[in-house]
Amino acid sequence: METYQSSLVLNVIKSGRVYRAHKNLRNDYAYRSLIDILHLHCECPIFGCLKYHKKNTNGRISNSVKMTLNVPKQFVHLTEYSVWADFMYSLRYTKPNHYKQIVIDNEEVTQRKMNHLIHSLKKQRGPWAYRVPQVILEEIRPEWLVKYQSGSEQGPLEGLKKFFGWS
Repeated sequence: METYQSSLVLNVIKSGRVYRAHKNLRNDYAYRSLIDILHLHCECPIFGCLKYHKKNTNGRISNSVKMTLNVPKQFVHLTEYSVWADFMYSLRYTKPNHYKQIVIDNEEVTQRKMNHLIHSLKKQRGPWAYRVPQVILEEIRPEWLVKYQSGSEQGPLEGLKKFFGWS
């Protein structure tokens, strides 16, 4: 699997410590809901994508590090990216701190649709059963790190450098 994290996360992992994400205030309600749905044991989920699968984004942000991880299956939770996006959008129509209950059904979001989204997020399938699989982790352990590449090494000229043998 691949994930884009800050260089600070890489420093934690390279020092031999386990990285666990801290609460994200902007998306706290959505993340707490996902933690409950997937029965995770963390303060904040860590997101990634699967190699050789369609990705929702390239994940690249300034000062990011692309990490390739070899995570044992029992620590990997998968969701469909579009279902997660629809769920996050639908949360605005729920009771405060009660993601399962839609306040008022409308054309876009109904209780039936919300139940379907929750069920879809909860149900774990094989990687190829997802159109755009999204990996959810509770933590990143140092022994899972296979390789990493800093954001500065991922510029658009990287392919040309390799092709022409430039260093």
